Amino acid sequence: MSTSRRARWIGMILLTAMAAGAGMNAALAGDDPKDDDANPHVWRPKTKSVAVFKNGLGFFIREGEVVTNDGWCIGKHIPPAAFGTLAIYAKDVNEVVDIVGAGPGEVVEFDDRDAPNTIEAKRARLAATLNLKVELSYKHKGEDRTAAGRLVSVGPDFAVLDTGQQSAAVPVEGIRRMQLLELPLRLHVEREQKTPQLKSDLSGHKTTLGMAYLRKGITWIPDYTLKVLDEETAELTLRGTLVNEAEDLIHTDVNLVVGVPHFAHTEFMAPISIGQVLRTIGAGVSGQMPGAVMTQQVMSRAAIVSNANTAPQFGAGNVVEQPVELSPGDLAKALGDLPQLGGAAATDYTVYTKRDVTLRRGEKAIITLFTRKIKYSHVYRWSPPNRMEHSLVLHNSTDTPWTTGPCLALSEERPLSEDLLHYTPKGGRSELPVTTAINIAHEKSERETDRKLKAYSPHHDISYDLVTLEGKLQLRNFEPRETRIVITNPVPGKTIETSDGGAISVDPDKLKLIERCGSVGWTVTLKAGEEKTLRYTYERYVPSH
Repeated sequence: MSTSRRARWIGMILLTAMAAGAGMNAALAGDDPKDDDANPHVWRPKTKSVAVFKNGLGFFIREGEVVTNDGWCIGKHIPPAAFGTLAIYAKDVNEVVDIVGAGPGEVVEFDDRDAPNTIEAKRARLAATLNLKVELSYKHKGEDRTAAGRLVSVGPDFAVLDTGQQSAAVPVEGIRRMQLLELPLRLHVEREQKTPQLKSDLSGHKTTLGMAYLRKGITWIPDYTLKVLDEETAELTLRGTLVNEAEDLIHTDVNLVVGVPHFAHTEFMAPISIGQVLRTIGAGVSGQMPGAVMTQQVMSRAAIVSNANTAPQFGAGNVVEQPVELSPGDLAKALGDLPQLGGAAATDYTVYTKRDVTLRRGEKAIITLFTRKIKYSHVYRWSPPNRMEHSLVLHNSTDTPWTTGPCLALSEERPLSEDLLHYTPKGGRSELPVTTAINIAHEKSERETDRKLKAYSPHHDISYDLVTLEGKLQLRNFEPRETRIVITNPVPGKTIETSDGGAISVDPDKLKLIERCGSVGWTVTLKAGEEKTLRYTYERYVPSH
């Protein structure tokens, strides 16, 4: 080695040591950029919003600015998206993300075919990857060598890599191959308008890209608190327990959705999340995917996971495989014994939005969604021989439906009951059971009034008597207020007469003479202290012996 080249080499080693020391001091001071943070060509989308469904799925929207290099940019965020739900798009209506590539990391071969084998071209490529982790294959003193680390500087003759434990100076002229590490995503942004000015602006162009995808690992569980204020008014508060086992949410708008859309392929991951593929995507998030495209994607999915796609067994290259983002945690374990209300609660969707939420993976949060004053009333239901039940009737005059969830009712800081509040549309009513009614005296009695012996003989040695019975239901209201009582009285035969306009119904599945049954229903209103007797008559066939 000549004296001048030796001096340059020693100088570069000293410069490298100084740079490493400066980097360590900056790190101690908290000012050192982490990995790719200082490189404008790396797309770092932040979660802007997420729609959370009660069946453990979440639809995430991410956005972020990036500077393209000859139309290309790179990224590390590949989510475990459900099959058919991943889309990457440009926010600018004049731009489109036409190629999305995923693999172990971008590779550049300086062989005059992939890239020019000139020192100027190598410096330009290296300069575009500053602060990124790369692997460089180069030739030095006639030997093939490799070095991997974060690229901290590019000089006239040497590129300096920080390996974490030491620094390495790689001669630029000898570099034959460069591979980016830990950045598996490659994106190409195409301009729809082909003016010369726009074409020349592809390098160094700043754009905003978005990513939308459905993934598992996040859910929410609603619960209500009903506080009785007076004889007619109550305060209803809806809270949502958000359980996040998917990914960090930092200053994110969270939309808690009532109802679950139809997702047919949630058990499969998007192909780009599990293999190396290229996919063309439109400028926006498509609402419907054509059948032919879906068929092609299903076939691609089968090809990716088949045993024919084997790993290389001989001569494997020095490639660092980068997995997709972490799979969701154990959501069932995180939920514990919380009720899982995953079914669609209604035909229409309702969304409760909470803005600027920060909730990291593995955390839970209780979010208050609304507090409304509502009207309520009382209803008593009796289906003998069961005891009469007292329920509160909640009138939904608010501006939103109520989703299905457990509800705790309180009166003067004392608990009244806890039960399930069912989905209630705007303008509708829902009943919340309170307790057994002890202030409404109720009693049922029946007596036989007539019998026709052997009225029915289906066989010479089998006969049935036709018995007529009269039933009586007695009620007395000991409540200090007027009460409404709904009665459904089962009848083991055919009802032939009722008092007070009782509604007769029959069981259409039991119409044989000896199986006939039905019920009689009344809705009565009793004033405080009032008594009422309801009567009914029915007949039934019973064995003669």
